[in-house]
Amino acid sequence: MNRRLMALAAVLALLAAACGGSSDPSADKGGVTIARPLAYSLTGDVDLDYQVEMDTQMTTTFGDAFRALDPSMPGSMDMTMEMKFQTGYRISPADEPGTYRVTMDVSDLNLGGGSVTMGSDSFDFSDLPQGDLNDVLDQQVTEVSYIITDQGEVLTMEIAGVPIDVSGILGGTSTGSATGQMFGPQLPDGPVDIGDTWTTVSEEQLPGMDPIVTEQTHTIMGREDKGGYDTWLIKTESSTAAYTITWDDLVTMAEALGGIGELGIDEGMPPAFTMSMRSSPTGSTSYTWFEPDLGVTVAQDVTGHVSMSMEMSGLPNTGGRAVGMNMNGSTHMYMELVP
Repeated sequence: MNRRLMALAAVLALLAAACGGSSDPSADKGGVTIARPLAYSLTGDVDLDYQVEMDTQMTTTFGDAFRALDPSMPGSMDMTMEMKFQTGYRISPADEPGTYRVTMDVSDLNLGGGSVTMGSDSFDFSDLPQGDLNDVLDQQVTEVSYIITDQGEVLTMEIAGVPIDVSGILGGTSTGSATGQMFGPQLPDGPVDIGDTWTTVSEEQLPGMDPIVTEQTHTIMGREDKGGYDTWLIKTESSTAAYTITWDDLVTMAEALGGIGELGIDEGMPPAFTMSMRSSPTGSTSYTWFEPDLGVTVAQDVTGHVSMSMEMSGLPNTGGRAVGMNMNGSTHMYMELVP
């Protein structure tokens, strides 16, 4: 088995799994509440840190032509991964009144287990030395920052200092990492009470692509003690419409971020190479424990599903045939505020 192909397939599967959702925790719906406005407390210089646990399962099925790249390649690959890390949010006032800059950082990455299996070949992630993981984290994590309102609405986003046109909630689409949902849902305008529901629609405009549209329905399920905090439990059902990413889209994104190397793309790809990656409509369910007096997300539980297909042509050793594969899987994430 060509180990390089095996690693490439694992990376593609991980990219496809970057969406998130949950089990159905119970909430105490008793007690008397009074309708009140909800907002995130972002005034002044605020640092929020969350401990995150994430697990991913992904099955990738390869078309017959894919094996022309390596005759020993099996028909499918199964991947599982468990990891823990800490995500920090550094918040400070932005230029416009009532807006805030949020910069994310990731640290203390630890793999708890998981493997990639292709036929008789298997690679166990727990065999990776922690020092190597830290090196990868230092080299590959790109700084992401947002300008948001205290309702959690994202006005602009920057990746490696380059502005990206994006609207909607932080982490609101399936193209964003599940760890991008730390702030929870976009909160409603005006007072709300237990049992109330509101809907938000967000669009993520990546360079060169049509907008990726996500619709979310949020419901306040009840009050619940969470880690000593008196929280309101908000359930969010999210649905992202189908979308397509082509090779030209990836090149446009890379150029917007300062060069094709920023995405790890091989600049020596054959001139005739084309690629199309299509996402089926996807969805996620999240539960956010929000402390309304403090204006802080205390915890969040997210489960999401992904279904994608990819087709490539113009690759060497394929006899001019298109090479395809399908990816189906899920990601579960639980995060909790670090005191």
